[in-house]
Amino acid sequence: MIKRTHMARKAIFTLLLSGLPFIANMALAVENQITGLNNDSIISSDEEPVDLNTATAEQFMTLKGVGKKKAEAIIHYRQQHGGFRSIEELDAVKGIGPKLLAANLARLTIHSTPAQSLNNQEPFVPIPLDKTPLLTPE
Repeated sequence: MIKRTHMARKAIFTLLLSGLPFIANMALAVENQITGLNNDSIISSDEEPVDLNTATAEQFMTLKGVGKKKAEAIIHYRQQHGGFRSIEELDAVKGIGPKLLAANLARLTIHSTPAQSLNNQEPFVPIPLDKTPLLTPE
């Protein structure tokens, strides 16, 4: 009788252990449904290109090693210098070094440069001096 009880306990214990991976997978599936996230959405947001001349602080913060302070420093530099002319110019921003630049180089882009925005304006046409009206005191 004791042998049967011991065998029954062993069988129940084995069945319980064999169900643990199934229970763990179910817990992960429920967690993903609750948060509404899956691996595809996480990966795609981290791989989106970041345009140095148009990105927001939140977009800069998706880069490796860039937090709120560095994102604000990038935007401040962009405003002070009229935009970035090259990706390498990001190295001139305080707090951004060559290692940080190299770590994010694949995601950085410049779609519009300051020179391009100037080219879209009407050209300057000088007025000949002999045609300029003279201002005379009245």
